[in-house]
Amino acid sequence: MRFLHLSDIHFRASDLDKPYDPNLGLRDDMIDDVRDMVERLDRKIDVILISGDIAFAGKEEEYDFALRWIRDSLCPASGCEPEDVIVIPGNHDVDRKVGNSALYAGARELLRDRPLDKANDAITKYMDDGESSKALFSRIENYNRFAARFLCEVGKFDKVSGKMPFVRRDFELNDKSTLRVWGFNSVLVCDEHDKPEKMFVDPSAAQIERGGPNVAHLVMCHHPFNWLRNAQPFQDRVEKIAKVHLFGHEHTLRVNPSVNFTRIKAGALQPDRDEPNWKPGYNIIDIDVQGTDAKRELRIEIWVRQHELGKFRALPDDDDNMTWEFTHKLATWTEPVSAVAAPVEQPAIPLVKEEVKVSGKPPTARSVAFKMLDLAAADQKAIIKSLALGGDGDKGLLDYESALAAIRRAEDKGVLVELDRAIDEKQTSRSANG
Repeated sequence: MRFLHLSDIHFRASDLDKPYDPNLGLRDDMIDDVRDMVERLDRKIDVILISGDIAFAGKEEEYDFALRWIRDSLCPASGCEPEDVIVIPGNHDVDRKVGNSALYAGARELLRDRPLDKANDAITKYMDDGESSKALFSRIENYNRFAARFLCEVGKFDKVSGKMPFVRRDFELNDKSTLRVWGFNSVLVCDEHDKPEKMFVDPSAAQIERGGPNVAHLVMCHHPFNWLRNAQPFQDRVEKIAKVHLFGHEHTLRVNPSVNFTRIKAGALQPDRDEPNWKPGYNIIDIDVQGTDAKRELRIEIWVRQHELGKFRALPDDDDNMTWEFTHKLATWTEPVSAVAAPVEQPAIPLVKEEVKVSGKPPTARSVAFKMLDLAAADQKAIIKSLALGGDGDKGLLDYESALAAIRRAEDKGVLVELDRAIDEKQTSRSANG
């Protein structure tokens, strides 16, 4: 599988849609380089991973611009479908004008001052309580509305809407085993006093399960371990379970291999220009399995791209190779015989079959979510009602949460195709009526 990894885009409201946007040329260079890399490597990007700080100040208009850039520029250049984008929040995705009540300020100080061995329990209690969890997550509401299009919203666990405190998605690797991608939230406690050892990662990050010998893990978090007050249990678990660790926040391009895992910092696509050693960057990462049975290894190949002298160039490894390559031992596993298609015996006399017309890929929850959330809330409600996709637990959900709950019900009922068609019809009707 091929991933494009970037971070710290920092779309700033004051610069957007203006000819003097200082990063307009930089983004153009990046899109041109992605398009060139896809052509040179003769393979499109399967998944785009964005490890936080999409916005600069967590403003709605910053996410509107980010969505257009991802959908209209980055995805076409990379060959990746919009529904195959995975995002997590960073500290710049927090709207600091929201939730600055005395209650929230007090909660931040309480959590930061709590003895370390009690910190995770305290955060869990805040996340489980309805009013307290609102205080923790209200400041990333603009982010969540944006991330919901990719089914990457994070918040208090809710069975109805499907919201989780983290992002998780499975992909099939070349030997039919699974790569499980995790995205964790490290901005539960975030303000102008952010500094190393003052942030907190969602405690569930320290509880990831192996999932079986056929599952390899990739973990993504905006803040590196040294920024997290409750880092130790998270780091211990991740280093034991996950083969690939992706981070953002620190604006340096760096690959740190170990015997058991590879750790990658994305650098920043749009760092502040007055930062020392200003060098924007992004990564392309190939992950696949080589060997079989007891000799399986996860092979990781990284193209580290860095902006210098007006264009993106390869940042070579310590031996001057243009790619960084690592392997890590995997658990013994063989694809079950039942999962392998048996040879089909050819009939002696050719059979004449009626031509079957394929209309394209079937819709998925992710592809439907991307389209559904393009509609106005009133149109979403009308479709949900017409297909009887509402539920008793929807009361109190925000509009986009109700839409996601309906999409998940459609998936469970096997009516995603009908929902997808209804969305298309509504969009066509709206376009026809201006």
